[in-house]
Amino acid sequence: MIGQPDAVLTMQEDYPIPASGTVAYQYFEVPTNFTEDKWIQAFEVRPGNRKVVHHVIVYARPPAPPTPPGPPPAQSGPRPVPLFTFADNMEIPAGQTGGKELSEDQRKAPGPNDRPAPKRLGASFGGYVPGTSSRIYPSGAATRVPAGSTIVFQMHYTPTGKPTTDRTSIGLVFAPAPPKTELRLTALINGSLEIPAAAPDHRVDAEMTINRDVTLWSMLPHTHVRGKRWSYDVTYPDGRNETLLSVVDDELKKKTEYVFKRTLKLPKGTKLHASAWYDNSTANRSNPDPKATVWWGDQTWEEMMFTSLLYSIDPVEPRRATQ
Repeated sequence: MIGQPDAVLTMQEDYPIPASGTVAYQYFEVPTNFTEDKWIQAFEVRPGNRKVVHHVIVYARPPAPPTPPGPPPAQSGPRPVPLFTFADNMEIPAGQTGGKELSEDQRKAPGPNDRPAPKRLGASFGGYVPGTSSRIYPSGAATRVPAGSTIVFQMHYTPTGKPTTDRTSIGLVFAPAPPKTELRLTALINGSLEIPAAAPDHRVDAEMTINRDVTLWSMLPHTHVRGKRWSYDVTYPDGRNETLLSVVDDELKKKTEYVFKRTLKLPKGTKLHASAWYDNSTANRSNPDPKATVWWGDQTWEEMMFTSLLYSIDPVEPRRATQ
């Protein structure tokens, strides 16, 4: 879909997916061997087996910086203001799965087919969900993969009743020169969601404050099987309100990335608010268990309130290898 790629990076094994059961997220590392920074003009994620791939997130982990000798230098002056400030009480509960602490009996040692998450993932720069697998950026805009990076594929598999395998790839098209605009990804989530059993229209909110002038390029909302509609609104520093995007049932299930026809300027101090509604009732034919209270979780019978945001900082020249 992106034409002939300049590079194709592929998982280094045919990973076995069982016929049934739950497969935890698996992580696969692929060295790039890039000797210089690469600017990604386009990418396409191609699952090796679309029947079992629920989603893919691709990260670029740069080499770890050398550790200077001696104790770390003391912090001087005020801490820098973060680019985004997120509302309180939206974190995913630490050490929990599906909103519940795992017992010792439930904790298991990694098996031979487990590929656990590495200590460092790096920044995400591409992904796949059914409905969105590729992206071509306009001339002069690109994402950066630093020299020497390792690509990490985060794979979510769903068994289909027959044992099979998968080996997923990502194709990359490089910009011919460093771009004028560096594109970056962040996420707005509410990991503390709790959807009551049988609730037909439960609302979950998330909010972030933008602490520098940025340009918003696209948004990708993500729920599992209970999401029914979603609305995004901004409040500008002068008090004006604007609805950026409204997504309803069928569109939400397509996992579409919504790209603005004209990029949207969000000045410092803008608040971005997301509201999502979930149907956990018997009326939802996709609902696996209307009697269950639902929390944040990786698997499709659990839920998410996740939005991927593609943005650039204004005005900032793209980072170089020394940055």
